[in-house]
Amino acid sequence: MDSGRSLRRISILKILDESFSLYLARIETFFLIFLLINTFNMFLVYMARTFIPPFNPPNEGVNELFIWLINYGFSATIFFAILFLAIWVVTNLGNVLVVKYVSNIFEEGMNAKRGSFSATHILGRTLALSLITGALMVLGFILLFFPGILMAIIFSLATPIMVIERLNVLGSLRRSKELTNNVWWKIFLLLLLIFLMFLMAILFTELLNISFYTQRWLKEIFRVIVISLIEPIYPISLTQLYYHLKKYKAMSVSIEYPPAEAEAAPSYLSEIKFCHHCGQVLPYDAVYCPNCGRKIKPNL
Repeated sequence: MDSGRSLRRISILKILDESFSLYLARIETFFLIFLLINTFNMFLVYMARTFIPPFNPPNEGVNELFIWLINYGFSATIFFAILFLAIWVVTNLGNVLVVKYVSNIFEEGMNAKRGSFSATHILGRTLALSLITGALMVLGFILLFFPGILMAIIFSLATPIMVIERLNVLGSLRRSKELTNNVWWKIFLLLLLIFLMFLMAILFTELLNISFYTQRWLKEIFRVIVISLIEPIYPISLTQLYYHLKKYKAMSVSIEYPPAEAEAAPSYLSEIKFCHHCGQVLPYDAVYCPNCGRKIKPNL
């Protein structure tokens, strides 16, 4: 099958539709995960506001003001760094849990055997992956802006790949680049639509919060609820995209032989085997997948 023609069959609107259908069918699970995460993050922000020293610069003189600003900036930077690190870790944990949950649903439908999974075991590698991809995107945005968008597209599937295929950091990055090749515009459209949904949800929240301007806690609680409702769409959609791309990338692989060699070629060379776990093309005599390391089921 022609690679370009098979990849053109991937519909971003279909992926979003399937993602929303899955989300609504299991909304209690997805919403609860991010509700707990965002509630914890809100508590961290509240604690940070409590412990950060008040901004009360002295009026004694320029030197005293300069020293105070240095000390205040140093202490505030430490607090904000700890706050950002904690929120970053907890949010990545939520994405890992959602990706694995969606993967379990897909693999049950494909009758694939699932291995044991520990979110805390894979969290360290996921954080390292998030740090590397984040640094590449920030660097790209600083340089020419467009490279940052390109990095976000190329490595958008790195986290689902690490969770599902159990690859290391570099292997997940390479695999994401492989799957996203030739479909950059489709992935850009998907990420753009998700971003617009987030933006609309935030604007909607702020508009409704105008009526709660005297009740700070009501504003925070309402914001957490709305964000927790929309946030699961991002990892669900990326996981859906991963399975679609893996399917069509595997379908697009073909092997052709010159006419003079076709008759002499052994019969096993004309047969293409794929790993039913990750879609990797396999050698004819493979016992274990060279990509994900799982044992290959014999063809019946």
